[in-house]
Amino acid sequence: MEILGLSGTAIAKRIKNGEVSAVDVMEQALNQADKVQAHLNPFVTITREAALAQAKQADELLKRTRPETLPAFFGVPFTVKDLLDTQGVQTTYGSRSLEHNIPDSDVVAVARMRAAGAILLGKTTTPEFASKVTTDAVLTGITRNPWAPSLSCGGSSGGDGVAVATGTVPFGVSTDGGGSSRIPASACGVLGMKVTIGAIPHESWPFHFGNNSSISMNCRHPEDLVTLFNTMSGAHHLDPWSRREIKTMSPLVDPARAVQGKRALFIPALGGNIADAQYQAIVEKGLAKLGDLGLDIDVALDDPTEFQPGIATQMMTSNLAARVRQMPVEAQQLLGPVLQSLLEEETFKSDGVRLQSDAIDRSRTYDRLERVLSQYDFVLTPTLTAPPPLADPNGDQRVTINGNKERVNKWWTHLCIANLTGHPAISIPCGIDTNDLPVGLHAIGGWDRDSDLVSLAFASIACFDWTERRPVY
Repeated sequence: MEILGLSGTAIAKRIKNGEVSAVDVMEQALNQADKVQAHLNPFVTITREAALAQAKQADELLKRTRPETLPAFFGVPFTVKDLLDTQGVQTTYGSRSLEHNIPDSDVVAVARMRAAGAILLGKTTTPEFASKVTTDAVLTGITRNPWAPSLSCGGSSGGDGVAVATGTVPFGVSTDGGGSSRIPASACGVLGMKVTIGAIPHESWPFHFGNNSSISMNCRHPEDLVTLFNTMSGAHHLDPWSRREIKTMSPLVDPARAVQGKRALFIPALGGNIADAQYQAIVEKGLAKLGDLGLDIDVALDDPTEFQPGIATQMMTSNLAARVRQMPVEAQQLLGPVLQSLLEEETFKSDGVRLQSDAIDRSRTYDRLERVLSQYDFVLTPTLTAPPPLADPNGDQRVTINGNKERVNKWWTHLCIANLTGHPAISIPCGIDTNDLPVGLHAIGGWDRDSDLVSLAFASIACFDWTERRPVY
C-alpha cells in the first residue's frame, strides 16, 4: 500500500488497522527522502537507522496492544526544521558554528510529537539562523523548489515545505518568525500555519518578551492541522506566552459549511506590497469560490492596518545581530557572509531609541488589526506577490511583479504583520499560475481562533483541491 501523499491521520489509522506496517511506511518515506534529497536537498540529516528501529518497535507494540489505545500519530514519519533541538540528533541551525551540535533534549513541541507516536525521519534545511526567506546556507547548500528546481522553495522553513510537497512526510514541525512556514507553503503548494503566539510553546526562542516567532506546521491535509495543534499546544512554564488555557480543536463535521456566516476583509496591498496581476487574479478567483460557499467578503480600498513592514525587518535584523554578537569569537568566525555583516557596528548599527519607537508602532499595528478583526473573521491577502526568485544566491534573486524587477522584500514582508501582533495566520493553496507554480491565499484570524483558519483550509479544498497534486520524484 502506497502511503506517499496521505495525511498523517490516515497513515496512523492504516497502521493501527494492520493494513500497512510502520516499517513499510518508514521504508517508503526513506526511499522518497533519498530521491528527493538527490534533486532538491531538503534534508540536513536523515535519521535512517533510528527511524527504522522505532518503526520496528511500533510494529511490535501493535501486536500486544489494543489499537484504539495507541496515540494519534502512531508510526507516522515527520520532519523537524533544523532550528529546533532534537535529542541525540544533529541540530545545526543552518550554521557551521553549530555543525557538531547534538542536543541532549527535544524542544517541547518535538517531545509532544514523539509522545503522540510520530517518528522523526530527519531534520530539514533552513538558512543560517533563519536569516532570510530563501533556503540556502554555506553548510547545507541550496534547497530547491519541487515544481521548478531553478527557483527557490522559499524560507526559512524551506526544507519542511519541500518534504511535505513531495509526499516524503505528511507533515513537518517548523518555525515562523516573519512568514517562515507560510512562504515555503505557498511556493511549494502546501499548507503552512503559524499559530497564535504561545499556543504551542516555543521555549527555545531567546526573545521571550519581544517575541515574533511561533512554532508552526507544514502539511498537505487540513485534518492534520487539527491533530498537530492538539498534540503540540498547551502551556509550558518556559514559554511565558503559553501560560494560558488553550482550547483543543474539534474535527469539522461538515467542511462544505465551514465558512458559512463568516466575514472576511480582502486587503489587496497589505503593507504596501502589490501582487503581480496574474497572482491577484488567481487569488480573486479563489475568493469568488469561497464566496459561493457562504463567506461574506469585503474588499478594502486601502490598508486599514497601516502596516509598515520595515518595523519587522529592522527588529528581525537587530535580533540576529544581538545573537551573533554574543557568540564566542571562534563561532563567529564560522558564520556565513550575511551574519558576518552584522557583527560590527560599522556594517549594522542598531539604534535603541528607534527600536523602542518601532515597539510603539508595533503596538499600534496590533490595535488597528484588532479593530479590523472585531468586524471580520479573516483578513485575506495573496501569500506571495509573485513567483519565487532564483534558488542560487549568486544569481539575481529579485522577483518580477507586473513586469518590473523588485527587491525580494516586496515578495513577502506583508506576512510579518501576524508575527508582530501574535495573531494566527495560514497560507492555503488556491491555484496555479501559467508555469504550473502554486499560488497561495493568506489568512489572518483572531487571537486563539486558530480553528477558524483550519475551517477556512477545509472549505478551500472545494475551491481548489491541492491534496492530490504532487511533483514526481
